[in-house]
Amino acid sequence: MNLVMLDIDGTLTQSYEYDEEIFGLAIAEVLGCGPVSADLNGYVDKSSTGVTQEAIRRITGRTPTEEQLEEVKRNVLGRLERMHQESPESFADVPGAQRFLERLRGLDGIGIAIATGCWKSEALFKLQASGLYVGGIPMATSDDDRNRTRIMQMAVERAREFYACSGFERVVYIGDGPWDLQEARSLGFGFIGIGPRVQALQASQNIPWHPDFVKIEAVLASVTAALKP
Repeated sequence: MNLVMLDIDGTLTQSYEYDEEIFGLAIAEVLGCGPVSADLNGYVDKSSTGVTQEAIRRITGRTPTEEQLEEVKRNVLGRLERMHQESPESFADVPGAQRFLERLRGLDGIGIAIATGCWKSEALFKLQASGLYVGGIPMATSDDDRNRTRIMQMAVERAREFYACSGFERVVYIGDGPWDLQEARSLGFGFIGIGPRVQALQASQNIPWHPDFVKIEAVLASVTAALKP
């Protein structure tokens, strides 16, 4: 059996830009400080827990408490909920994402998992608000670990348990960030790029790339090729 693993922000949902803004505002409000950048490129661990811990440490000079982390998590979710109430059109899936998931579910010999740098509550809200159904798909999140590589490893383990198999012959990760490619390769996974942030890597890193999932047969062909022995 093979495994297709997916990211969320920028891969399944069009949430990367508003997510960055919301996180910066949430951390600033919790700490009572000025504007905070939550651009993932500026952080070591590119996850909700990683960004929050590092930002608090930089600003206060102290190790963040569990209470601070939980307060930021609640603040982020509250901001997402208010944003959805005020402008629900801001929440959308990457074109073709739901249909792609449905097609994956119907393929023999292929399991599906989600590995995201989001917290679980944050991830589920974005997916639901964007009209994406992920019921029955094993998921690992930033609640499990701040390090995205370890999150991906946990997603594999949960998928292995879910599908009751001893292991997967091959794994391919579908993501939208340069760090997604780096982490996938560090684990020996195949990689398929989605969206503009990894388009430039298509030639230099020799990766399959698609702007979205609209040309679904082309994306599925990339999956098939990535899972070949």
